[in-house]
Amino acid sequence: MELLDVGVALAGLVLVLFGAALSVYATALLGVLIGAAGGYVLAPQLLGVVGAGGVVGLAVAVVAGGALGAVLASVALSVATAIPSFVVGAYLGLYAVTPLFTAGGLVRYPVAVLTGVAGAALGLTLTRVALTFVTAFVGAALASGSVTLADFTAARDGLTPDPILFDPLATTPAVGVEVPLFGALFVLGVLSQIGLFELGWVTRLAAVVPGIGRVLGDD
Repeated sequence: MELLDVGVALAGLVLVLFGAALSVYATALLGVLIGAAGGYVLAPQLLGVVGAGGVVGLAVAVVAGGALGAVLASVALSVATAIPSFVVGAYLGLYAVTPLFTAGGLVRYPVAVLTGVAGAALGLTLTRVALTFVTAFVGAALASGSVTLADFTAARDGLTPDPILFDPLATTPAVGVEVPLFGALFVLGVLSQIGLFELGWVTRLAAVVPGIGRVLGDD
């Protein structure tokens, strides 16, 4: 699991630093991560329905979820961005919006759906902006350790999203100092990605790497 944790954290760093600049490749990576996580968490229920199980069945569910997520790269970038934008929007609805206006309970799920739809709408209409924030958010959550494989395991075992909900303002001890690691990585990611666009690096990259131009509207 340690190697997997390192791999997930590295994937998170890629999303943080380059995110929207990678265009279709970022949506594919997001799709793989979200799809594989979904397959991992939902595998016991899905496999139980078809009468399968075990490690092999779990592995198949994870691979299938990741492969399904990767298919996002083959559709229109705005549509591909809308799906992870829905996931992040729903996540924020569960953690940030619900506590402000409700006492929790089952009502949080309709709220999550509504905020997810709002996120998807932003992904469809403001694709580059949405992709920047979504990749920075997901990448920072993974790279900072705010969400780990152990959390997904707990969510799978309890069939609840609570283990993967985290406080974006939480601090992490580093060299004797409490650092808001998620927040710092998120801000770094947004600024890094904006800088790549403003300095023209994305335009240069689009000239040599197929698919990058889609985030610029050139493909």
